[in-house]
Amino acid sequence: MAVVFESALERVLGQLQKAVVTVEQNIHTARFKTLLKRLEITLKRIERVFYESWRLSTVLDRLEEETRIFILYLRNAIAIVLKCSNIKYRTVYRKNYSNKLIRLNNELLMFFQIEGQAKTVSSDMTNSIGIHGLAENSVVAFSAGGYSSTCSVYPGELFNLPLIGSFANLTSIRFEHVSFSSSIQRIFILPFLQKLSFVMCEIGEYTFKNGVTESSYIPSNLTDLEFDCCYDLRKLPSGLCNLLRLQNLSITNCHELDALPKRIGNLSNLEVLNLHCCTKLQALPESIGNLHNLSFLDISDCLSISLLPEQIAELCSLKVVKMSGVHGLQELPESMSKLTELEKVICDEETSYLWMDFEVDLYNLKINVVEEDRFENFMKIVQ
Repeated sequence: MAVVFESALERVLGQLQKAVVTVEQNIHTARFKTLLKRLEITLKRIERVFYESWRLSTVLDRLEEETRIFILYLRNAIAIVLKCSNIKYRTVYRKNYSNKLIRLNNELLMFFQIEGQAKTVSSDMTNSIGIHGLAENSVVAFSAGGYSSTCSVYPGELFNLPLIGSFANLTSIRFEHVSFSSSIQRIFILPFLQKLSFVMCEIGEYTFKNGVTESSYIPSNLTDLEFDCCYDLRKLPSGLCNLLRLQNLSITNCHELDALPKRIGNLSNLEVLNLHCCTKLQALPESIGNLHNLSFLDISDCLSISLLPEQIAELCSLKVVKMSGVHGLQELPESMSKLTELEKVICDEETSYLWMDFEVDLYNLKINVVEEDRFENFMKIVQ
């Protein structure tokens, strides 16, 4: 009988995973995207259970009726996930379905009794590490030997960063769903670190203290820095402007961020600046004109930007601009006619009219008009 239940569990979990991935790709509401991402992470962790016979036997060692009911619960869960793809049109149900997704995630974790397994990370074993915290009141404990975590739906707390020597050869670090309670400035001086990501993290005031925020020089080889869905990120430390080798800076879906560092123009090697859906960001610093290697700029869905600095015309390498959903912008600086390398502007119909006066001077320019979802734009404002 256990074999029958194992097969049924594996099948229904596979169906649920496909539903989550499909809906997550199509949904635009930030709240549900975050919840679905957590559920996707949980399902990936459950996959490992089926490859560990001793853990799976523990899962199936329970009353037959209890397992049968749980399988039926999972089948209903697929319907819940699929309904979330239309939730933006039915706002009265938003809170109800959010609670259902949280409950679904918790039930999965409890049924499979998933606990973080201690991992050993050494310089000769790996050059990349992902750090995940999924638990309410959980702890992600970093030490020289690795980390461990307990699981649920709220960020795990990261403390006690290991000695730098333990991670000397890392080239990529990704913090996902982690809450920081102390400074992590030592990470920035890892000698081979090139990519650093913070996804769905809670970044407190001490996260960057006494490091990149204050140092006048950072011996960093970092080329890619990402902040995504970090909802409490209000201000970037000015010291990030000392990351002189940075080529890609992506700050997306950070709805509390209202300003960029004034010295962002110091990032002389920056090629990509992605600010998509930073809905409270009010302006771009004047120093942005010093980014002479910048080829791609995304300010789409930055609802609060009302004015672009004249210095933006000094972006002599700029080729692509994405700016749909920038509804506060009423006009473009006259100096935009100097952007002779500009090849493509991706915007909504309303913004496309602002570019009409520049088409004669920018003869290589193509304007791609994308259809906007007005209801979704409204939800970005009220969230």
